Amino acid sequence: MTRNRQFDRLLLAHEDNEPLFSKHGQIVAALARSLLERTPGDRITRVHEYAARLDASVGTVQAGLQYLTSVGAVHLEARGRLGTYVVAVNYPLLWTIAMRRPLVGALPLIYSRRLIGLATGLRTQFDRLPIDLELRFIRGAGQRVQALVSHQCDWALLSRHAAMHYPEIDVVTDLGPDTFMAQHVLILRDAAAPGIQDGMRIGVDPSSADHTLIVHATCRGQRVEFIEIDYAEGLHLVMSGVIDGTVWSREDVPSEITDLGVIPLSAHDYPELVALGTAVLVVDRGNRPVAAVLGAAIEINELRLIQNEVLERRRTPAY
Repeated sequence: MTRNRQFDRLLLAHEDNEPLFSKHGQIVAALARSLLERTPGDRITRVHEYAARLDASVGTVQAGLQYLTSVGAVHLEARGRLGTYVVAVNYPLLWTIAMRRPLVGALPLIYSRRLIGLATGLRTQFDRLPIDLELRFIRGAGQRVQALVSHQCDWALLSRHAAMHYPEIDVVTDLGPDTFMAQHVLILRDAAAPGIQDGMRIGVDPSSADHTLIVHATCRGQRVEFIEIDYAEGLHLVMSGVIDGTVWSREDVPSEITDLGVIPLSAHDYPELVALGTAVLVVDRGNRPVAAVLGAAIEINELRLIQNEVLERRRTPAY
């Protein structure tokens, strides 16, 4: 992981960066953590209250606030007896000063070019900001949520369908249709088969609430044998005859493969597909600082544009 060069330049350009690297750094970081909870228009804690809470002098607290203002992390406005108010916040920079570590996100395993495009877009947008981003790739929505609530990561990427099953998280960004998965198809080893038939061995990834839902929906009313698989291996397992079929994404089936049955699944027949195909960014419930950083970092229209450029092979993946 490479430290963000924009923040390095900011530190070098500042005449006195001592507050970040001495005992005063603890005060600066504590003030930054407090301000991460604020939004423009909020009144901040009074200086003497900060001093008492942080066991510091009023002068030290004032110097810390002046430092955060001078580096552009926050814009404050004093209004006399009314107190001091937040005018603007650079949440990514404030996070870097407050936490002194990367922002950690949990993504699914990159088994689809659509997810590769999304990871590339996220990396592109964060690389412009004074914050380091670390991406971890974890199989299964449940495992990503567990990493989130156990504080092994700060945010996670799920489908909207999966997110609805976890009351301990908040959805902070909905990226819209066809951002998580798209073009769901039933792939069958027997190209002549009209669909699911009794006695078929159908692959399902139990670690994925999404895959479990759509596979069971397509097999409704049929007597089949469910075989536990890793979703990423689905196409290979069908081609090798280990299973007779599974649900996959049409855009991830190579064009040269023509001897399989590929049956499109429509949202008309399977309304669940809309929620399965929508990517959302989630945080543990009530985590306002991370929600604010994500809100400042993510521009949805551009993110989707980058994702489509990767899908259409007009942009090289980089994440």
